Parts: sequence; C-alpha cells; structure tokens
Amino acid sequence: MTTAATAVEMRKLTGSIAAEVSGVDLNNVDDATFQTIRSAILEYGVLVFRDQDLTPESHKAFGMRFGPLHTHPAAPGPEGHPEILLLRNAGKDQTITEVWHSDVTCEKCPPSLSILRALELPDYGGDTIWANQYLAYDRLSQGLRRMVEGMRAVHAAFGLEATHPVVRTHPESGRKALFVNAGFTRHFEDMSPAESQPFLRLLIEAATTPDLCYRHQWKVGDVVMWDNRGVMHYGVHDYANQPRVMHRVTVQGDEPG
Repeated sequence: MTTAATAVEMRKLTGSIAAEVSGVDLNNVDDATFQTIRSAILEYGVLVFRDQDLTPESHKAFGMRFGPLHTHPAAPGPEGHPEILLLRNAGKDQTITEVWHSDVTCEKCPPSLSILRALELPDYGGDTIWANQYLAYDRLSQGLRRMVEGMRAVHAAFGLEATHPVVRTHPESGRKALFVNAGFTRHFEDMSPAESQPFLRLLIEAATTPDLCYRHQWKVGDVVMWDNRGVMHYGVHDYANQPRVMHRVTVQGDEPG
C-alpha cells in the first residue's frame, strides 16, 4: 500500500502481523506521515523501519510524538537518557527477554508502544519474535472466550505488582486481545499460582502459534516499533557471548481496560 499524500509504502510481512515501512526518515516525520504511522501501528501491531540513523535524542523525540515516555523501573538508561532502556548481552543465563511477554505489565499503567533500534549485532542469531494477541483471542473457542472475559490476573516483577484483565480492550481501536504473558503474569485473581499455571500455559501456547507470529532478523539501522496492548514478543538468545546492543524507547500507557 502506498499513501498518495506522503509516498509512504507499507508491505505486509506475514498474514497475521507486521509490516515494513519505507519512504520514511524517522528523524523528520511530518504530521501527515505521523498519522499514517499511527494508523498503521493499530492495523499491523508491528512496524519495521530499515536504514534509520537515529541519535538518542531523535529516538526519544519520535517516541514522544505518541505520548510521554516511560522510564524502566529497574534498568538504568545510558548516561543522560533515563528514558532509554539499554539492552546488552549479559549471557544466556542472565537474559530476561527469552520469554513471551508484553513490556513491564507489572505496572498499573504498562507501556503502550515500544520502539527498539539495533546498534550492534552478533554475527548470527539474536532475532525477535512478535505474536498477534487480537487473533489469539479471536481464535479461542466461544466457551473459552466466555470464561476469560471476566477474569483478571496478577502481574509482578521488580518489586511491583498490578492486576489486569485477562482480555484487554484497546483504548483506540476497541479490539479485544489476550493480555497474559509468561514474563510477568503470576496467577489469576482469587487463584493460587499452582492452580493458575496449567490454564496460563494453555493460553500462552494458544497465543504464540507460528501462524500468529513474525520473526525479525535484525540489521544495524533497523528500528522496530510495536503495540504492547495487542502484541507479545520474545527475544531469542542464540548468539553465545557475541555483542548485541539495542536501545528501546517506550511510551507510557493507560491502565488496561
């Protein structure tokens, strides 16, 4: 798809999630282009921008077009940039991203959008995978949808805890998505962790089947943004001790409803 007003091109990357955007310099996004990007992230869930030359300042400036920036509760950013999360290879046994998750759902108001750029990459591996949680919800049986509609779950990490609906309604599109994950969801409300785990595993498995996913092979200069309100992701650690350095800016979200 090409928009006549801005010459921005969108190319779908899978049948269920993600599009590659071309014809955009994220350092110079005019109002018409911004509205195109804003509509596209709601439609595709994940947007890929290639060959971007962002500074920390321009990275943050692009994020702020969507709203106030979020500061990670437990990870310091690069010097002078607390709003940027620095992701650096600390070894497979130390990684916290090799699990299906939506960013920082342990907070009362988790981030809405995340914008990740690649600075240094290993010779191989280090892909990121995203999964469409709208389709995950839509594909549940009618009985299972009725069951999860009224449920809530407790999310916890970094000394924080919040309770969110299992089915989240997007505040802009009105679409319903599953909103549990393996990284932060601890148990369902009024249930113990032991009682919760079998059902939680069932939902996460249903929400991450290959036909719901897009797997991105990174190149330096890539910027990928995604909507945490309807997308989960998984960072694959298969690159041993090689360097992998990323910067992530996240946009503050609202309390899930």
